[in-house]
Amino acid sequence: MATSRLISVFIRTLTAFIVLSIGISIFIILFKTKPSLEVVTGDRSLPAVVVMEASQVPIAHRTNGYGTALALEHADVPAQISSTVSAVPPSTRVGKEVKSGDLLVQLDRVDFEQQVVRAELAVKTAKSERTILEVERSAAEERALLAIMDMELAKTELNRVTEAFNKGAAKQREVDQAMQKSIAASAASVNASEVANRFPAREEQASSNISSKLAELSLAQENLRRCNVISPIDGVLQEVDVRVGEHVSNGKRIARIVNSQNMEIPLRLPSHARSHVRVNDPVHLRSAGFGKRYWDAHVTRVAPEDDASSRTMIVYVDIEQDPARANRIPPGLFLHGEVENKTSEQLRWVVPRRAVRDDRILVVRDSVLRSLPVNIDFSVTGDFAQFQLPDYDWAILETPLYEGDLVVVDPGGSLRDGMRVRPILASKVVME
Repeated sequence: MATSRLISVFIRTLTAFIVLSIGISIFIILFKTKPSLEVVTGDRSLPAVVVMEASQVPIAHRTNGYGTALALEHADVPAQISSTVSAVPPSTRVGKEVKSGDLLVQLDRVDFEQQVVRAELAVKTAKSERTILEVERSAAEERALLAIMDMELAKTELNRVTEAFNKGAAKQREVDQAMQKSIAASAASVNASEVANRFPAREEQASSNISSKLAELSLAQENLRRCNVISPIDGVLQEVDVRVGEHVSNGKRIARIVNSQNMEIPLRLPSHARSHVRVNDPVHLRSAGFGKRYWDAHVTRVAPEDDASSRTMIVYVDIEQDPARANRIPPGLFLHGEVENKTSEQLRWVVPRRAVRDDRILVVRDSVLRSLPVNIDFSVTGDFAQFQLPDYDWAILETPLYEGDLVVVDPGGSLRDGMRVRPILASKVVME
């Protein structure tokens, strides 16, 4: 028993010694292999800031504006008569292409066909009345001519009887009878001439009546033609407002057709841009929403007046495009436009838009931050490869800088005027 106890104590002591030796060895190894910390002194102890070297870039004056694309050729097709929709062709569907003269909607024709029949009969009646008047006029003129001849004979007879009376060959009673016949013949001649003279005016009235009936016939035929509502232009159906069996009144819109081949974009710019904007200036357009799309155009017209309420001016951009192209400008699209005045190109100071905070920028001079107030002339979008920055929005400064100034690209909240910093050029950061 004593020997077994001695062996157990020995084994435990040996195990403890081995474990302790292993622990000491591991500590020695870790101590010898620990990294040595370098004590940073001098400029490397200062906070690092990413900067870009300020320089002037030849750039034209640019003005930003917004507007909605409008189709120059569009038509709200109305009903020109009051009737009931009798048929809507299968081609009259929203999104379908239509040509000028294509049938859009057919209206009930029965009433208007009867109106045409009545108008045609009225024209025939008016023409027959004028024919009757022509016959009556001819007879009246002949009667007037005979009455004149009778009157002349009566006057001749009166003269002959009077002469005989003067010679004592006739009696007073014969003179009176001749006088009475002459007066009666004259009265009959006056009446016949009056009747004959009325016929030209009556024929003029008949001709006017025929013209009026012809106008009514033309209007009835036109209303019958208007039962077929046709497309006035080539384009695509935007809206169809009627269904079969629906009653439409005169002036009600039947459909809207849009042709997006010729577009007009009225861009609203700040009023002060009038001195910088000219006809034919390049315009860079992009959709002002999700999914940016870009187009290039030019200014075609400039409105002469400013809008006093919004203090803006309007320039017009006309674009001719293929309506079937996928990347076309659809009517109604809200657009951002950047007008570039090529004649005003000159050297300007350019900084990233994010470098401007509260109309101030931070520059590093002799490793010390300086806060400078700046005025922004205008903003531009695009890439400036010479600065080697991923920025797309840039500010063009009116305030001059100095060549070699190091502009802080992204001034954080912890940077303050007068701080000592360690500037790192953005080009080196990009390369790393």
